Amino acid sequence: MADFDEESEDSSGGLGKKIMMILLLLILIAIGVFFFFNTSEEEEKEKVAKIREGPPPLVNPQYLPLGTFVVNLQGGKYYLKTTIQLAFENASALSWLTPRLPIIRDVIITHLQSLTPKELNNPVTIKILRSDLLTKINSYFPNKSPWEDQRPVKKILFEEFYFQ
Repeated sequence: MADFDEESEDSSGGLGKKIMMILLLLILIAIGVFFFFNTSEEEEKEKVAKIREGPPPLVNPQYLPLGTFVVNLQGGKYYLKTTIQLAFENASALSWLTPRLPIIRDVIITHLQSLTPKELNNPVTIKILRSDLLTKINSYFPNKSPWEDQRPVKKILFEEFYFQ
């Protein structure tokens, strides 16, 4: 009978240890799940914050359509057709440029005609073209202007762009 009592004590003591181990394991799992979801939320916030790279979006964009340009590329065998718009944040800069559109269109046509088909096959060329046109167009604005922005044209937008 003494053996039976020792077994019941061992089994109840063993059962208590098992319950304690299970509770400890559940607590560790709960802590792990909490930290896993907590860090994934922080990582998700970081991903959302890093989605956009580059300059901030325009606050109050105003657009000036320049129309469609069809030009022969260098060499004369191919042509480029593109439709371009300019994006501004300042209405006074847009109104200043409007009467000067023939000059701007001429600058764009001259620049587009200097391109070769080989250059247009390179995907980086579009970014370079955008940057070059932006620099050239912004250079026509006066140095001291009422809008105090040295680069009033913020973006060059291509509505269509293909060559043949």
